[in-house]
Amino acid sequence: MAGLSEEGLANLAKIMHIEPAGRPIPSTPYYTGLLNFTIPLFNIITRLKIYGSENIPHKGPVIVAANHLSHLDPALAIFSTRRKLFYLAKDEHFKKMGWRQLMLATGQVETNRSFGGDDAIARAADVLEAGMPLGIFPEGTRSRNSSPPFLARGKTGIARIAAAFPDVPVIFCGIKGSREILAPGEPFLPRFWKKTELRFSSTITWNEWAGHEKGGGLTDSEINNMGKLSEEKLHDKKRLLYRKFTNQTIATIAALGAP
Repeated sequence: MAGLSEEGLANLAKIMHIEPAGRPIPSTPYYTGLLNFTIPLFNIITRLKIYGSENIPHKGPVIVAANHLSHLDPALAIFSTRRKLFYLAKDEHFKKMGWRQLMLATGQVETNRSFGGDDAIARAADVLEAGMPLGIFPEGTRSRNSSPPFLARGKTGIARIAAAFPDVPVIFCGIKGSREILAPGEPFLPRFWKKTELRFSSTITWNEWAGHEKGGGLTDSEINNMGKLSEEKLHDKKRLLYRKFTNQTIATIAALGAP
């Protein structure tokens, strides 16, 4: 780790801290049953190829960041990781009978859109604080592009979350083919015979990235100076770091085959 001491990393963690929302993660008594049912089912009905699954941590908190082409992407990621990934979902889904039960059963975490993006970040922090795996789509929503390239510019939420939990591994995933199974706006008639691929990267933590010359490129001296900046200038510095991490996230996902 290029030049960052334990003291420097500790100071950086204080600067990047995010306060969790403090709301409990929903109980998911049916999640295990769904996994046990869907994993064999997916093996039978899909032409799914998974690469790099050996890189996925089997326990503890982890951030799984993938591109988003279809409503099926969360299910594909959950199936491929064999983990109970918790995704963030807008609160409207939890107000509809039937949808609420589905959201809770599949580990979706309610966020309040009227509070803005900060509530989603705080709820993501709740997931990781509880030691759970978090699924996230750095683009923020499904791609609306009607032709390639589908991969959109990333939102910096992925960076803010990774920075607030600097020792939690982040693994990137490129999904290719899920749009051919079920494209946005189409009736729910999945073409499961279409070939789909998911490729996972090796893991990296924010701390590893922050001190790397090709990542954040920070030094102990820079971190010390950050702690002395005005609130406005510190915000600008953090924004630049978040954007760089996010851009590299999107580039990595593209290199993993995201169309």
